Amino acid sequence: MQHSEFVHLHVHSEYSLLDGAAQLEKLVQKAKDLRLPAIALTDHGNLFGAIDFYLAAQKAGVKPILGCELYVAPGSRKERGSQDGGYEGANHLTVLARNRAGYRNLIKLVSKAYLEGFYYKPRVDRELLAEHADGLVVLSGCLNSEVSRLLIQGEMGKATKIAGWYQDVVGRDYYFMEVQSHGLEPQAKVTADTLAIAKAIGAPIVGTNDSHYLEAGHGRAHEALLCIQTGTTLSDPSRFRFSTEEFYVKSAEEMARVFAELPEACRNTLAVAERCNLTLDFGTFHLPRYVVPAGHTLDSYLRELASAGLRRRYGPTPGDAVEARLNHELAVIEKMGFAGYFLVVWDFIHYARQQGIAVGPGRGSSAGSLTAYCLGITNIDPIGYGLLFERFLNPERISMPDMDIDFADDRRDEVIRYVAEKYGRDRVAHIITFGTLGAKAAIRDVGRVLGMPYADVDRIAKLVPNFPLNITLDDAYQKSLPLAETVKSQPHVRELWEIARTLEGCTRHASVHASAVVISDEPLDEHVPLYKDPKRPELITGYAMGPIEKLGLLKMDFLGLRTLTVLANTVTLIKASRGIAVDLDALPRDDPKTYALLSEAKTFGVFQLESAGMREALRGLKPERLEDVIAMVSLYRPGPMELIPDFIERRHGRAKITYEHPAMEKVTRETYGIMVYQEQIMQIASEMGGFTMGEADTLRRAMGKKDRDLMVTQREKFRAGCAERTISKAKADRVWELMEKFAGYGFNKSHAAAYALVAYQTAYFKANYPVEFMAALLTSEMGDTDRIVKHIEECRAMGIRVEPPDVNVSAVRFSVVGDTVRFGLAAIKNVGEAAMESILRTRAEAGPFASLEDFCARVDLRLVNRRVLESLIKAGAFDSLGLPRAHLLATADAALESGQRKQRDRAEGQASFFDLLPAPTAAPGGQAVEVVPEWEPDQRLAFEKEVLGFYVSGHPLARFRGVVESLGLTTTAELATKGHGARVLLFGHATGLKETSTKSGNRMAFFTLEDMDGTVDVTVFPEPYKAGAAGLHSREALLVRGRVDDGEKGRVVLADDIRPLEQALAETTGRHSVGAAEANACRIRVAAATAPDDALAALRRVCAAHPGRVSLFLHLLLASQEVVVRCHGVDVDASQELCAKIESLLGAGTITVEYAGRA
Repeated sequence: MQHSEFVHLHVHSEYSLLDGAAQLEKLVQKAKDLRLPAIALTDHGNLFGAIDFYLAAQKAGVKPILGCELYVAPGSRKERGSQDGGYEGANHLTVLARNRAGYRNLIKLVSKAYLEGFYYKPRVDRELLAEHADGLVVLSGCLNSEVSRLLIQGEMGKATKIAGWYQDVVGRDYYFMEVQSHGLEPQAKVTADTLAIAKAIGAPIVGTNDSHYLEAGHGRAHEALLCIQTGTTLSDPSRFRFSTEEFYVKSAEEMARVFAELPEACRNTLAVAERCNLTLDFGTFHLPRYVVPAGHTLDSYLRELASAGLRRRYGPTPGDAVEARLNHELAVIEKMGFAGYFLVVWDFIHYARQQGIAVGPGRGSSAGSLTAYCLGITNIDPIGYGLLFERFLNPERISMPDMDIDFADDRRDEVIRYVAEKYGRDRVAHIITFGTLGAKAAIRDVGRVLGMPYADVDRIAKLVPNFPLNITLDDAYQKSLPLAETVKSQPHVRELWEIARTLEGCTRHASVHASAVVISDEPLDEHVPLYKDPKRPELITGYAMGPIEKLGLLKMDFLGLRTLTVLANTVTLIKASRGIAVDLDALPRDDPKTYALLSEAKTFGVFQLESAGMREALRGLKPERLEDVIAMVSLYRPGPMELIPDFIERRHGRAKITYEHPAMEKVTRETYGIMVYQEQIMQIASEMGGFTMGEADTLRRAMGKKDRDLMVTQREKFRAGCAERTISKAKADRVWELMEKFAGYGFNKSHAAAYALVAYQTAYFKANYPVEFMAALLTSEMGDTDRIVKHIEECRAMGIRVEPPDVNVSAVRFSVVGDTVRFGLAAIKNVGEAAMESILRTRAEAGPFASLEDFCARVDLRLVNRRVLESLIKAGAFDSLGLPRAHLLATADAALESGQRKQRDRAEGQASFFDLLPAPTAAPGGQAVEVVPEWEPDQRLAFEKEVLGFYVSGHPLARFRGVVESLGLTTTAELATKGHGARVLLFGHATGLKETSTKSGNRMAFFTLEDMDGTVDVTVFPEPYKAGAAGLHSREALLVRGRVDDGEKGRVVLADDIRPLEQALAETTGRHSVGAAEANACRIRVAAATAPDDALAALRRVCAAHPGRVSLFLHLLLASQEVVVRCHGVDVDASQELCAKIESLLGAGTITVEYAGRA
């Protein structure tokens, strides 16, 4: 192929974040289409896309040139001055790598720009450029370069001097004066002066186009991208913009016309390309150096540890088969050079276990390794559960092992710190990741910058189907007829559509991968550029996970698994409450209580098994062994889920099981003839086709990826292997087709087995130590109000009392007191760690607090201030003192003053005369202290919600439980089972009301509806808002009728009708559309032994003040029986006001209203 006579040397891709609109694959393809011999990548301040660009260009037959448009500080990179703040602050400089030395220096420059010079932008300075100039080609830069800016200011002498400095630093052969022509006003003068400098210092010129997008027609889309970056709209006259639409990847012919009067500007691009000959090495692993004891090699030490672990796991005589398996694995590991890898992982897991940090039993395919099991890296027996080593490490496919490790989420960072300290903080880093503009996000972003109304953009975005995931706009256009019609029929939508299509898939932002960490043998900036998020403390790589692995660096996933924290805390609570030391790793795997709990699907809070669909499957399956749980974890996924009914029928003998061949029976007997696991496909290929396990893993991958070319050759190999074993071609083909079908469904059994074990462990604790387990579960969810509410409801369903926090009993976290769960002090807002420590320390030193005054006299009031005290009172933390919360809050200031005075006196060594006297006892019949009456129940509960985020002693909606049961409402917990667009009737309180106006001036609102199970966001458009505004502004319980809507920000309900519950009850006519029911009974429960003496008289007065048509029943709770009395002639109105007064008199939950009929 005849190459064009031009090379683009100044090119921005999507990794010039929200500034470049050229996606890498398309950029390389464009270069190939233009027959360019080479192309450079020079993103702003980073090398994010360098490796992917390099590999894509090589594959396309285009020479890749790696570079960067650096930001150069006007002075020292360490200075922070206003002269280089803002968007176009620091000077730009185009830098290219000539060779490996130049690439390493470019990495150093980019890394130090982030780590040492970041100020608005990552900046280098002349000191760094001089230090790392070897192997670089430098172009003088665009209009924002130091040379060009000086020329614009008329400083010809200074500009010449600067250019001469760069020429001296990089060498005369590697410094070029850069010229550009985009039709911008200053460029003609700058170019003329640049030519003069070039002549003066003897530097060649080179022409570039500063490309930011691919095609000539993409200028408008690029302007939209800049608006997304700067938060402006295209109609904003002051927005940042490029002044012309010439910043695209032009052909050689177009560039020749641009520089028609400077042909050497194009010719010299080829000279620069000839100087740049970087080759990167992708075939070497850079594992961290694990230091073994004297006299050992990596291989011998690994073998010693594994052999010792074998006997620890299987006893002194493990058996020939097990020993042979370990020897085989070790031989493969040694041959592939991964002994050091295993030792590194063993070391930090060993450290974690020594520190009492919970470690998962395994994750992913590593659970199939006997070596890992013997080392204690994994904790599930691969022999006992039929797990395959080759699924983890295939000796026929050289690639780095991939071990992902779960740790307790509250201590994961400790393990990462240990690794950083052991191998060096400059050799361990978190890994960057990038977010892209998906189909819906592109529509929403572009719609905003076009100034379109939010509702219109939202409507268009919702026409894009939700499935398949990551659907493209083009696919959406084909699949959604309403979307296609909208785009075709409305010109402004068509403009949005075309811009969104151009920007779709572009990288939008950088962030930090949630779990991935890289560990290197050398300082990381010898291999990869480093990045620093100014808002985070961690060191971060400037390459994403894919490039990291391609470069042979060790990538590990350190995952925080909350369930492991729950399990560890449960073990601690069992020890504290029962004195039993439970070994999590030694739990019996055949516990009847556990399998009964699973069979009854009482799995709320059980890892992996708590969804409604999974609970239904468990009820049908009735698991009796861990293998059943492993199968459920594997099957309960989109796709294989359709196999669950057949699996259950086979499991219970209600469906016939047939096998195509005895090998099929051998392999799939445990799953009743259904291929559930990827490992089963591998085993069938081995048993019937004679594949080695390594070859079988290659086949599995080919089937999973639907690699048609490879599958053709693999099928012939399978047929041949079957023929050698006298299996007919027809049978071989039938088995092949089954394998091919299930390959799309098959799950990694190693991963399923490890996670099923965690599920079993959580179920075991829930079945055998329910109070401790629920306390640990509640602690784990302290930051999630909705989950806490659900867990408290689950406790009540299990018969476990959850008591409010108590300064005399509570620990920091949820704790176990007898057979109850006690709230922890950490659950209370405004009570910080220092305040909690003071309370607990004081209590431990001198015993329980006798009164509020005693509390204030003893704790450190510098830490436990008025705000803390108020929160403790509102949360009920002083209820055990026997006084109403309202009284305690009313006397809090006096108690604080008294406490401060006593503490001051003690500090000064002065004891009050009265402090020396014995405490007086109250005289019988003496003057009682006037006690402030308790708050109304709703007020008390509101305060609980304020400081805890949820209700503890009751729920303001509890009195309406009969309504919920009789109306057939949807609870917030049940919303998850409803599909998009489903009609629902909800009931609850409105919180967080936010009102706004539409563009036409109509009022609408957003609020959160809270019921007894959780919350859901509700949107109220103008018409229903106008009708329901009064109810929303009241504190009454509401009925909300609407439909489910799944948007970009999650699930909401779009309200059609909102009305107070009592209004709906009053209006009820028996029509289903009203959604109300009529009260027909009011039941009041009175505990005779504990009720105040005048309770019945007070009760009669309250009821008489609320006459109505609802029958009243009095339930007298006596010592040995409950007596129910129908109160004839005292019918009541069953209003919220009546309920509130009764609960204030007798306590929460003492009144119930029953309803008849259905709306």
